[in-house]
Amino acid sequence: MKKLVVARHGQYGHDDRLNETGRDQVAGLAKKLEAHINSDSVLLLTSPVDRARESAEIIGSYFGVGLEEHEVLWSENDHPEDFPRALELVKSRQGDVDIIILMTHFEYVEHFPAYFAKKELEVELRCRLIEKGEAWVVDCEQKSLIHVA
Repeated sequence: MKKLVVARHGQYGHDDRLNETGRDQVAGLAKKLEAHINSDSVLLLTSPVDRARESAEIIGSYFGVGLEEHEVLWSENDHPEDFPRALELVKSRQGDVDIIILMTHFEYVEHFPAYFAKKELEVELRCRLIEKGEAWVVDCEQKSLIHVA
């Protein structure tokens, strides 16, 4: 795997589905990610929650790839993140593709890229909170982190 993209879903309404702003955010993110996704070998993994799955569908449609839902990528108040299991998911699939995109939630985009970099690349990368419809790109070859907003 050359790159890991960890993206945050778009803005959503009370029904937990993307609203118009959220759809626009994710469509804009897809266009911006094009500069970082320079391979036909892409895997898109998503949280099963509506707002994340709908965001992943937009990204997948833009890049012409399907998506896989994985419960481990969902985190909320009573459903905490599980970085070790998420890492195992990524590791189990990294030999299959050049780029893995994770469409997930607040907790994962804030901390998982640094966790991944420390465990897999043996480097310290600083992450910070990003807004809905933004992403981190971990360049595994350069051992660097890029904020895509």
